[in-house]
Amino acid sequence: MKRFKEPVKSVLIVLLALSAAFLAWRGQIFAAFFPPAEELPLPVSERQPGDGVSPAALPVTAAVSSAGGLIYGVKYDRAASEALMESFTPLLAEALGSAEEPSAISEEEWRSRLFGESLYLDYGFSLPISVLSAWMGVEAPWAGELEGSALLLDRDGSSVRLSFRDGEGNCRSCGTAASWPTLRSLLEENLPNGAAFAFSIRGLEACEPYELVLETLPQLYLVQGSPVQEAAAAVLAEAFGIHLAGQSRFTEENGTVVYPGDDGVLRLSADGSIEYASAEGGRRLTADSPEAQIEAVRKLLEQVRASCAGDELLILTGAESGDELVLTFDYEVEGLRLILPSGSAARAVWRDGALAELSFTPRSYQVSGAAARQLPEKQAAAAAGSLAAGSAAELILYDGGEDRLSPVWIVTSEGRILWTADD
Repeated sequence: MKRFKEPVKSVLIVLLALSAAFLAWRGQIFAAFFPPAEELPLPVSERQPGDGVSPAALPVTAAVSSAGGLIYGVKYDRAASEALMESFTPLLAEALGSAEEPSAISEEEWRSRLFGESLYLDYGFSLPISVLSAWMGVEAPWAGELEGSALLLDRDGSSVRLSFRDGEGNCRSCGTAASWPTLRSLLEENLPNGAAFAFSIRGLEACEPYELVLETLPQLYLVQGSPVQEAAAAVLAEAFGIHLAGQSRFTEENGTVVYPGDDGVLRLSADGSIEYASAEGGRRLTADSPEAQIEAVRKLLEQVRASCAGDELLILTGAESGDELVLTFDYEVEGLRLILPSGSAARAVWRDGALAELSFTPRSYQVSGAAARQLPEKQAAAAAGSLAAGSAAELILYDGGEDRLSPVWIVTSEGRILWTADD
């Protein structure tokens, strides 16, 4: 899913550019063409995450619609996402905490509501509603195993209606006790910025329909990455009761240093990654519910990230439950998802209420003082649609070991990257 070579990025950019130019010639998208990688030496603004918004609860994309349709959308911009969520979070929390039993609705009904006065939040994967509610400090009594990859708040008389769509395209809706006048007032605070869903844009019919397409991309900067295994290992070792300084250890043939502990084994690989495996019956880190398990790992990884003092965040990007709960986390830098050649930045496995496995690739990222121009999103989206039906163009950072990372367009479909190292 997340492995591709450095040359693939260049090839993909060329494919996108050529496809965009071809489609433009056909009259389906912009006739203008802008080269994708011109660097501009611009200062980087210093900014801290919003105090009132947990980074864990930030959506991948968000959109505000008026009575005439979508007017404002945000993505690839952590500051703008935080500002938007800071104003809507209290009302969203009230809606989740007072939500009634949901009922099924059709996708046609879901889509029609996107054109009315509403707030749309897309989390990029099927997130358990109970987890999102917990991040908001409330509990939705009906949440259970229900999941939603996208949420929608709109009018239901004098109250707010909550709708959600899961990763399989199933849609549900329910009433809440949240105030419609309050939501409407918050919606009116946002000014049009030209964002639109792909299904409403001529020439983008072949794209993922709910892909949010921006008229103008936010300012994007180059990023520098560095390994921080030593600092990360110190935090994780303490959490797992392993004392690196005086601990017995041995080195495997591949260079991995192994620290056996009473409750589990910590392994520091030569490639910079860290793995922990709980001993049989070991219960160093426990939690009763999926919500608590997700939060326990998130907080642990946040402690590690804080010790490295970078500009990155670690964001939950997958939660699969069955006999065990498997969680994946990825880095995000200034609103851009960052992809490592090894896959997810972190993967945690819970069994019987205890953390059984944790693998982590600790990296620290610093936003540089240089900015990069990119192909306009409408052209990239049109090119993606011409290359594969139902696909979407996504702007990401790829860390293949370079000194500086530049944002690059990739093509995804149903959460999968279509171009891999094997292509």
